[in-house]
Amino acid sequence: MKSRIALTLAAVLAVFALMVLAACGPSEGELPTATTQSATSVTQPALTSSTSSAAAAKLDKIVLVAPAGPMAIPLAYLTVNKKLAEVAEQTELAIWENADQLKARVAGGQGDFITMPSNNAAVFYNKGLSLKLLNIAVWNITYLVTRDPAVHSFSDIRGHSLVVSLKGSVPDVMFQFLAMKEGLDPAKDFDLRYVADPPQASQLLLAGQVENAVLSEALATAVVLQSKNQEKPLRKAFAFDEAWRKATSGDEDTPIAGTVVTARVMARPDVVAVFEREYAAALGWMLSDPEAAGQLVETELPQLGLKAPVMTAALKGITWKYRPASEARPYLEQFYTHLMELSPEVIGGQLPDDGFYFAP
Repeated sequence: MKSRIALTLAAVLAVFALMVLAACGPSEGELPTATTQSATSVTQPALTSSTSSAAAAKLDKIVLVAPAGPMAIPLAYLTVNKKLAEVAEQTELAIWENADQLKARVAGGQGDFITMPSNNAAVFYNKGLSLKLLNIAVWNITYLVTRDPAVHSFSDIRGHSLVVSLKGSVPDVMFQFLAMKEGLDPAKDFDLRYVADPPQASQLLLAGQVENAVLSEALATAVVLQSKNQEKPLRKAFAFDEAWRKATSGDEDTPIAGTVVTARVMARPDVVAVFEREYAAALGWMLSDPEAAGQLVETELPQLGLKAPVMTAALKGITWKYRPASEARPYLEQFYTHLMELSPEVIGGQLPDDGFYFAP
């Protein structure tokens, strides 16, 4: 049993590493070749007269692309259950494994609907890649994790050790923003350690070499489960989206990740409408039956090595709210603006213009 838990944690560490690496923004240079407290707000997108697919030819294949972990669940559900058969003869699901593969998928037309961090979508668009944002579905994945039951804010760990992975990543910039809103100096008011990747941060925390860590799902859940039998188990002190609302007078949210549409199907509003309808329904299914959703990952994506109980617990720790891009835009622009104040490159240097947001 112990070895099985360790294997599961190792798989989650790898998943988390690729998500946070992606959230740093894609690397420069040539494009590589790609290899083949949960919110339950889900609103079905409306279909317009222009979105009827009855008279349009079916596509031979639709390629869905997702990161490993909980964000792959809706796309896996669509694929396994053939929910896009109305507009495509075949649906294929691919998993991106690092930021360069994600960029190659977008630039090379190797995916039609791709789930990714919202800042990556902005970076790609600002660099001239052909995509449009369809929706935002994930509004928080990041937590402060600690052993101290009295910790409820960054002020509560002033002077204590804190580990953050990947300096300049979105979780790091969010940490800096939140700490500054509490009147703290991130560089001076903590015994702050930056490490090269999330697995290092989690191992330092589990080993007791640091007191606190900024971690995202599914890793935040994995380390809490790993420590549950220890004398002082780890706990999630607070979610970053809750802290963000407090820091911004309660009227701002953190649109973390969503799905984009790329060039090949961008001009097919009938296909996009069916995808959006079925994606929203898949989110609803996942949130209504998280145990089945976790099992879907273990059964249908065995190559990831992720066990159903960890995935079920992790997806419950993510704030899910389906919002079409047009509705999410005000929140995105607020979020992007705050990120730019500390690290403009994290969204590609400027706010995306109107062309970034898909309009049916």
